[in-house]
Amino acid sequence: MCSAMCRMVNNLRATLRAILLISWLALCLPFVFGFWLARLETLRGRIAQLFYAGAGWICGLRVQVHGVLHRERPLMLVSNHASYLDIFVLGRMAPLSFTPKKEVRSWPLIGFLCVLADCVFVERRPSEMQAAAAQMKKRLAKGKLLCLFPEGTTSDGVHLKPFKSGFLQLAEQQMLPVQPASIAYTHIGRTPISAARREEVAWVGEATFFGHFWHFLTLPSVRVEVMLFPAQHISQHQNRKALTQACEQLVGQGVAQLLEAEYAR
Repeated sequence: MCSAMCRMVNNLRATLRAILLISWLALCLPFVFGFWLARLETLRGRIAQLFYAGAGWICGLRVQVHGVLHRERPLMLVSNHASYLDIFVLGRMAPLSFTPKKEVRSWPLIGFLCVLADCVFVERRPSEMQAAAAQMKKRLAKGKLLCLFPEGTTSDGVHLKPFKSGFLQLAEQQMLPVQPASIAYTHIGRTPISAARREEVAWVGEATFFGHFWHFLTLPSVRVEVMLFPAQHISQHQNRKALTQACEQLVGQGVAQLLEAEYAR
């Protein structure tokens, strides 16, 4: 009886959240689309930021940020990547452009929304990176904040995959500040996320997007901690690879520190 009741409550929670999320999207989309058509980039970015914040809250994300976002623009923000939920977590902090993989462009609705959100679609093959780099340059030339996930794919949210130095090529060429950020999903409700439940928030393995997202909507609130480090400059490091390694080390240390601090409570 309890199990059946719990499933009913969880499905009801997910349904209500889905309705609210669709309603929130319907409210924000006309403004984003209109500002996108009118090329009013500042207003479009602010509405997109508001959408990310509201969508994350509706989905149950409760975010706490440690540190401050670097004020200099243009700026590259580099972070670990555990889930598509990272978009809501980081997108709420400032107007920015994300860099999803190229195939996301063809996803129904989501691809179109990414276009409106001023994303740069990246093909991971080196031969295709030049086209993506040209689009990134356009964003940076306008003084924008560009968000990169140098792992190139999602991890389990605890153990980072190696950062790829190619993602920071523009930072080297244009002497851009690079700010490392760590994201840690720490609790489902009031319970620390165990290894067995890690995949309920981290998008890894063979889970489909919509199946994983629906299950996530059934969960109670999820606590997320973000740590922002001081910006790094290529002039502080021997070369781009050294800069990449420094960012990877800082982000990894931040994730470990956030998880350790939260689990100790």
